[in-house]
Amino acid sequence: MTPEEKSQDASIAEYLGSARKGDQAAFRHILDACYPAVFRLVFQIVPCFQDVEDILQDTFFRFYRALPRLRLGEDPLPFLKTIAVRRAYTFIRRSRRDHVSLEDLPSELPDLDLLGSPVSLEKVYSWVKVLPPRRRVVFILREILGHDDTEIAGLLCISETTVRRHASLAKKAFISYLGT
Repeated sequence: MTPEEKSQDASIAEYLGSARKGDQAAFRHILDACYPAVFRLVFQIVPCFQDVEDILQDTFFRFYRALPRLRLGEDPLPFLKTIAVRRAYTFIRRSRRDHVSLEDLPSELPDLDLLGSPVSLEKVYSWVKVLPPRRRVVFILREILGHDDTEIAGLLCISETTVRRHASLAKKAFISYLGT
């Protein structure tokens, strides 16, 4: 960690104490510092700007309500990411859409190296819609974003065994999809 990152973490921790006391400017500073990372995470799970903004609004509201539970000096980003992933999962689970909106994906995307094969991101997101919601989120977090099983289990409040099971089933389905 660079000295600048340590300084930013320290200032966020100071703002956390003020935000817990009701300082709206301090809360806004925390959100401004954490927004890009949380936005990227949610956008990679739900690639539609409008849906991401709705999920983030709910995430930040829940974060605000949970401020008293955070320890002073604690980095709020992991906590925010957990809330955001759970909100994205809930959104996917409750959404009755027949398709995944790919309109917000950039037109020139690099191919992903998934399971030893180069695959276009658009193809992955077109396929991933067939998965059940939890399996979809596990697949995206593990295979696309590179999170480990322990971290995914913590983000989704499920066991590592369940993460591995969902990942295995998703991989089998993806390999079958690539074979067709």
